Formats: sequence, structure tokens, C-alpha cells
Amino acid sequence: MSKNYIGAGLIAIAVVLFWALALPFYNGISDLDVAVKEREDLLNSRNTIIANIKNLNKEYQKRIPEIAKLSAIVPSKKSIAEVLSAVNDVSAKNGIELTSSAIIGQKTSDANVSPYNLLSLEMGLNGSYPGLTNFLRALERNLRLVDITSVDVAAGLGTVSTLNFVVKGNAYYLK
Repeated sequence: MSKNYIGAGLIAIAVVLFWALALPFYNGISDLDVAVKEREDLLNSRNTIIANIKNLNKEYQKRIPEIAKLSAIVPSKKSIAEVLSAVNDVSAKNGIELTSSAIIGQKTSDANVSPYNLLSLEMGLNGSYPGLTNFLRALERNLRLVDITSVDVAAGLGTVSTLNFVVKGNAYYLK
């Protein structure tokens, strides 16, 4: 009978030791397994983000010429001298004399919506009507974006074929 008590006692001690030592270790491993799965999910999401960034960079590299063209159309700086030079060149090439110009930088009224600011243009020109139409076509084809808002015409002094024009418009630049 004492053998049975000794065997039962050893089994009881083994169960208590298992319960006290092995079971917390097992629970710790289960918690670590959950943490490892969370880290794997985080790593997978980061790898996905990195892959998306690489794809976006490839797309950007493909579109660099388009972006450069867009930055020429709507430049990032005010550059009044560049606008005046472009208008003077276009007028000279089309047989129109630039007699006066006024360029005023303005903020757009839609401060939150609009990504650009305005350069308000007012140009005094002398020349013929066909020269004016050629001038306006050349401004339309010009690389810099210019919106013409009004054209005022008056008869010039002296010859009958000379007209005085006042052309008003807007050029744009980024905020």
C-alpha cells in the first residue's frame, strides 16, 4: 500500500510542478505566437507600402517630362520679367508694337481651393488687326498659360491702318 501512496504522491507532485512551471511557459509561448503574427502582419503591410512607393516612383519617373512641361506652363515663382519678356517677344514676332505694360501680382479669391496666384496683365499695343489676331494666337500657343479677359480697340493717330489695342489678361503661378 505504501507503494501506491508513493506513486500517487509522485504523480501529484508531477502534476503540481507541471501546473506551476510548464503551463505558464506554454501560455507565454502562445502570447508570443500572437505577437509574432501581429508583427508579420505589420511587416506585410510595410512591404506593401514600400512596393506602392516604388510603383509611384516609377510612375513619377515616367512622367517627368510632363511635370516639367506643367511647371513651365504654371511656374512656381512669380517671375514678372519672364512674362514681360514673353509678351514682348510674341508682339515683336507678330508685327505689333508693345507701347505699355502693367503687370500686377494678385492673390486668388479662392484661397483654399485654388493652387495658384494671378499676375494681372494690361498691355498697350499698336498695330494692325491681322497683327493682333496673330499676336493672340501666338499667346495661345505660348508655353506660359495666359488667359485674355478683354481686348479694347481704338483708332490710332496718323495712318488709318494703325490701331491702338489694350489687351487685359491673367498669367498664373503656383502658391
